[in-house]
Amino acid sequence: MGAGAILLCTVLVCYRSLSGPGDAPPPPGGYFTLQPVGSYAALPDDAAAAAEVHRSGWEPRPGNSPYNQTIPPHLKLHPVSIASRAYDPLWNKYILGRITGDFTGTTDEIFQWAAAKWGLPDNLLRTVAYMESGWRQSNFGDYVDDRAECPPGYQTVPCPVTFGIVGVKSTSWPGIFPWNRDSTAAAVDVLGGWLRGCYEGWVWWLREHGNRSRGVYHAGDIWGCVGAWYSGNWLDGSVSDSRSGENYIYRAQHWYRTRPWLSKWF
Repeated sequence: MGAGAILLCTVLVCYRSLSGPGDAPPPPGGYFTLQPVGSYAALPDDAAAAAEVHRSGWEPRPGNSPYNQTIPPHLKLHPVSIASRAYDPLWNKYILGRITGDFTGTTDEIFQWAAAKWGLPDNLLRTVAYMESGWRQSNFGDYVDDRAECPPGYQTVPCPVTFGIVGVKSTSWPGIFPWNRDSTAAAVDVLGGWLRGCYEGWVWWLREHGNRSRGVYHAGDIWGCVGAWYSGNWLDGSVSDSRSGENYIYRAQHWYRTRPWLSKWF
């Protein structure tokens, strides 16, 4: 074995030693890449996506375990009204119809599964989860004062309507509660569906939102879709405004580059 091969083996051993044999974190660049606009019909189903997951016992958030092992029985999200022209007609079939939460594994394996299923970079899902909850499925927030918007079981106002590791709002995804709260895979599946559908150009209501000086909503802008996940607008506000989509994008791109989940303190 040459000196170069010895050096390579040494690097691999050092990398895997972070969590022990068989418990390695994902590589810095992740496993999956962004699939182009128009890929939606060729994306893998739940089982095929599961087969692409790189299994590892690495689990920086053991508190997620009960949520990670929960699969919703027959999850069916409410279809949107095509007559309203808020979404492309393909939204119901290729986005809402594919969200199932049908996977169990470690927290990171769930990110991988959703990334493979929706044709997204797994590091992008890790980034949003870091920003929304620090990778904690027990996360909740976005309190409302209207009792009619409160999820079942929440009788006292103000009540939370957003739950889970990536911040899925119950009022925006009718039919998702309680699985956005109780199932990590269901929550991440929703985020994956949003990013794919938005990236395909199917969220037509975004055309009427945002700062038009930065361009009107269009297919092919994955970072714009990340910002819209947070703000509900398209490239809105300034980077200096912590409530804006532009600020969220700025922060997301920073964490996407620096990958805090690989730090010793994570």
